Parts: sequence; structure tokens; C-alpha cells
Amino acid sequence: MIELPTFDSIQVTGSATVQQDLQVGGNETIAQSLNVNGSETVNNHLAVGGTITSGQGVNTLFRLGVWSQPTLPGGTSSVQQVIFYPTGSSNQPGLLLQGTDGLNYVLFIDVSSGTANLAIQRV
Repeated sequence: MIELPTFDSIQVTGSATVQQDLQVGGNETIAQSLNVNGSETVNNHLAVGGTITSGQGVNTLFRLGVWSQPTLPGGTSSVQQVIFYPTGSSNQPGLLLQGTDGLNYVLFIDVSSGTANLAIQRV
């Protein structure tokens, strides 16, 4: 069996490419670029100062949060309905959330009527 090296700390000042798995037992902060071609596990905290781009999806067991305080845009608002699609495409892009019934739902914006409406689809 091959022993893998263990480091107390590692600092990458440019880019890092990992061809297989990267497991972090503590916190991870990325200031530049990290490219993982296999999988990455972070047990505590992952901090990214820029953008996370995923070709398939970003999965979370609990919650995906945005901490910036939203601001209301200028102008007047109008009351819109939430449109529910009981079935549809299984690969519908959007925000995937689990409902209290244990089923998965995708939230997305439907502008098919010419007006932007929040839409929910069961997947």
C-alpha cells in the first residue's frame, strides 16, 4: 500500500490542479484558482473569493445560501403568481430544493407569458 504524504499546511500562490480526489478536514480558502478533475471533500468551510463554476451541479446536503443583503430595485412592483408545474423535464435547470414531502423541486423563472414569474417544478 502506498503511503500518501500528510501536510500540516499547504499554500498555493497560483493555480492548483488535482487529478483525483482532494479531501480537506478543516477549512479551505481559495484566493486564485483550484481545478479538481476527480472529487473534492471539505468537512468544514470552503471560502471562494470569486465565482464557482460547475459543469453539472453544486450539491449541498443542507442549504445553499447567499449572504449579501438584497436591495429592492427602483420603480413599482406588481403582484405575480407562482406557477407550479407538477411534471416536466427531469433535467430542468434551476435551483434544486427538497420539499417537506421529501420530493425534489426546481425553482426557476418562467417568462413564457411575457411576464417574469417564479416557477416551481417537481422532478
